[in-house]
Amino acid sequence: MPKPKRKSPSPRKAAPKAARKAPARSAPAQPGGWTDASILRIARKSIQILKPYVPGKSIEEVRAKYDPPAITKLGSNENPLGASPKVIEALRAALPKVSLYPDGSSRDLRQALAERYGIAPGQIMVGNGSDEVLLLIAAAFLNPGEKVLVSENTFSEYEFAGRVMDGSIVKIPLKNFRYDPAAFRKKMALKPKLVFLCNPNNPTGTYFNHSELEALLRAAPARTLVVVDEAYCEYADAEDFPRSLDLLKTFPNLIISRTFSKIFGMAGLRLGYAFAHPLIIRETARVKTPFNVNLLVQAAALAALTDEDFKRRSIANNLAGRAFLDQELKARGLETLPTQANFICFRVPRPAVDVCEDMLKQGLIARALRSFGLDNWIRITIGTPEQNGRFLQALDAAFAAPGDQGPARKR
Repeated sequence: MPKPKRKSPSPRKAAPKAARKAPARSAPAQPGGWTDASILRIARKSIQILKPYVPGKSIEEVRAKYDPPAITKLGSNENPLGASPKVIEALRAALPKVSLYPDGSSRDLRQALAERYGIAPGQIMVGNGSDEVLLLIAAAFLNPGEKVLVSENTFSEYEFAGRVMDGSIVKIPLKNFRYDPAAFRKKMALKPKLVFLCNPNNPTGTYFNHSELEALLRAAPARTLVVVDEAYCEYADAEDFPRSLDLLKTFPNLIISRTFSKIFGMAGLRLGYAFAHPLIIRETARVKTPFNVNLLVQAAALAALTDEDFKRRSIANNLAGRAFLDQELKARGLETLPTQANFICFRVPRPAVDVCEDMLKQGLIARALRSFGLDNWIRITIGTPEQNGRFLQALDAAFAAPGDQGPARKR
């Protein structure tokens, strides 16, 4: 369709060239002529409350700032064993194909996930990280003003997904550093459209059990979608940890979100997935962008699903490291939270951002939890034995400064 011709300005409104005033040299206009006030007049008002996501420090950032001789990254809950060798091989084999578009439906990947978990491919959606999966759910189902239940002190992307779609966010406090399912049940009287749950919770590592989740689902109205983010579920070994796939058979409003970033060691490739009723999957497909999961990611994920040995080694390393770090932190007089994830949350006696900055200078990346609303808490990824030792050395050094009221090691 041809574009309409632009109308010339009326001669009566056009000032003579000689009378036009040149812009002052001391105050040049911003590129494009935008100012804060003018851009805010056209931007969506509902997003103004949003703040950009604050990720953990990167190796490149620490190197540029302090240039320590070595850097150990334990701030973003990545798999300390890296990725499966089968994933690396699959990536190399797929590289010659990158000139081609990927399968837009991720058919083979969804089929492999279906076989692994015993459900139909039509019950599976995949996305560019679980972040996109969460956003697609909100985009497909949340109307402006509808209520979204989230917890305080949890992963910020749940609130983000709700606010981007102009939802009304209702926050529920943690109780003893864990989700409070009873409080969520009471809030079902508000008839929310979406409920976001994180189990185990990031950043505390605590969890709610099967009976608590089942009771919450029974209390939820039929039109309320309950999204359970199980990014760390493969690390959980509690006997009463929810059997969410069993609950999916009974509750058609349940959505289970998972990721390849943690146990599969593919955080840099970005792949999340979700299980849900086929009609829920159908509606989210309406708002999915084309080719949202790239060719390399699909090849890598198919390989990752075949390497059970890598998964077993990752879980074994985590279990041993979890017990070791919990013991060592408590021996230093520091409070820890019981965890079912691949990280430990612990309290320090001075601002956590200062402690983490002191460790950064030594090349150790940990996560201060101020952005989660926990000012004196640090989250540390459970690493390899060598990495765990490096962390404890850096932590001790951070509390060794003259006059520092650090924790005293218990004998």
